[in-house]
Amino acid sequence: MNAENHGKIYILANAGARTLDFKGLETACEKLARHTAVEIIKTTSQEQASSETARLSAIPGNIVAAAGGDGTINNLLNAMTPGGVLGIIPAGTANVIGRELGIPLKIGEAVKVLLTGAVQNVDTAVCNGRKYLFVAGFGFDAAVAGSVGGWRKKLLGRAAYHIAGLASFITYRPPKLKITCDDRVYRGSYALIANMRRYGGELFFAPQARFDDGILDLVLLKRFSVGSMLRLLNFARGNGRFPADVAESVQGRHFVVEADRPTPYQLDGEVFPEAERFEITLAPQPTSLITP
Repeated sequence: MNAENHGKIYILANAGARTLDFKGLETACEKLARHTAVEIIKTTSQEQASSETARLSAIPGNIVAAAGGDGTINNLLNAMTPGGVLGIIPAGTANVIGRELGIPLKIGEAVKVLLTGAVQNVDTAVCNGRKYLFVAGFGFDAAVAGSVGGWRKKLLGRAAYHIAGLASFITYRPPKLKITCDDRVYRGSYALIANMRRYGGELFFAPQARFDDGILDLVLLKRFSVGSMLRLLNFARGNGRFPADVAESVQGRHFVVEADRPTPYQLDGEVFPEAERFEITLAPQPTSLITP
């Protein structure tokens, strides 16, 4: 299906986003308006973005596009009406989802894809009832992301996470995780369950993960330590083999993660309240996304 066969395009943009070039977005939409009906809606809260997404995506033929980072995309993803079509204009810190789907990072080119691209069905994972597109993280990365304040993220970008990660090593106490997949049990202290290869920029903890293969990829650190984490990071940067003596790599369609105490978790970079049990599976229906 080609994206040109649609009704109106609605672009939902966070009015307070400092990483979004609103002038560039408006200029690109003026050009797009020569060919199709398009409207920018500036939202002032996640709740408003969710309600607008639910309302607009319920109208057949509409395309609702998220202009922002991976968290903005995740918010709209979870508000989409079944059968709705979601577009993406990457304008965040890491833009993992956009990069994985091959969507241009230049705002004018990304807006153009909303018209010239095609509708692609993409596997969608679900963790405790909430959808995600690229990764769920349990433990350390969620704790780090939760410690990065808004001003630090806006001021330092990705470096804010690197600084927070180094600082967290000093005091962090990892949970004990029990993960069940296909009647097999794995144990460790830090876990990622990926639907896409990329993680935060140019890190690839699960380079074999694909968003159209009907499978999720677990990467589990058996014992959390500076040494084991650095070895896993080295692999994720493309240096050396997977450190199988300190980590597990498992593929499956259904996972249950049980922690020995309330543990923070993140979905597509967004941190959620602590929990002790997590059920992760693939959604019955994929998400329809506009891709080049």
